[in-house]
Amino acid sequence: MKAYAQFITIAVMIVSLCSPAFAGKKMSFVTDPFPPYYYIEDDQPRGIQYELAALAFKKMLIPFDVKFLPWKRALITAESGNADGVFGLRKTTERERWLIYPDEPLMTVRTVIFHRKDTKFTYAGTFSLAGKKVGITKGYTYGTQFDQSTSFQKEEVTSLRLNFLKLAAGRLDLVAAYRAVGVHTLKEMNLEDRITFSDTPIHSVPIYVGFTKEPGNNKLAAEFSKALKEIKKSPECSKLIERFGFDKEMISPCN
Repeated sequence: MKAYAQFITIAVMIVSLCSPAFAGKKMSFVTDPFPPYYYIEDDQPRGIQYELAALAFKKMLIPFDVKFLPWKRALITAESGNADGVFGLRKTTERERWLIYPDEPLMTVRTVIFHRKDTKFTYAGTFSLAGKKVGITKGYTYGTQFDQSTSFQKEEVTSLRLNFLKLAAGRLDLVAAYRAVGVHTLKEMNLEDRITFSDTPIHSVPIYVGFTKEPGNNKLAAEFSKALKEIKKSPECSKLIERFGFDKEMISPCN
């Protein structure tokens, strides 16, 4: 009996040494619905960024849940300590005040220019927008050069869908939007045959999972970064890329 007890003790010690430091701790995150990155389908969270993060947390043996809220409310919820972090956000100086960012981003998000298919247009820098009326979405940044340029007219609205409706109706010349989100939205609106995009991005930015500055979260962020790098080198990453129709270079170094 004593030998059996010693065996159990040693086994528990081995499992403890082999398991990640945060195994078993359930984490709570917030974000906003933003297909194809994050969304709800059949009452379950979906999206390429969500599923990529889920693979990393699975590797770490850490259960988690995600609550979908309007973006500003999601940030306030996490900053006030009512969530462990935020899925899918840019790194900014203000956010680094209360968030810990892993070294490894989830993916790179590219902003491109959309235009009607009956209009020839190739984006070649902000000078190619001169004299154009460009639709943008309230609350978004499109890179310093674009945001500060005065060589073209910016028309701001509250949703990308509204911008695409205005573009299709000829009330806008162009629309700036995240490439993947724009393509997804056009499919939903059945406007794929009328609107396309110029390949050259006007802005590219890495997107992260941010962890609140709670005790232990520095180590957690480092472990998440390590797990994410390993996932990106695995077959699971390629399967995600193929299923969602993304470019491999957006989740570098996805094999």
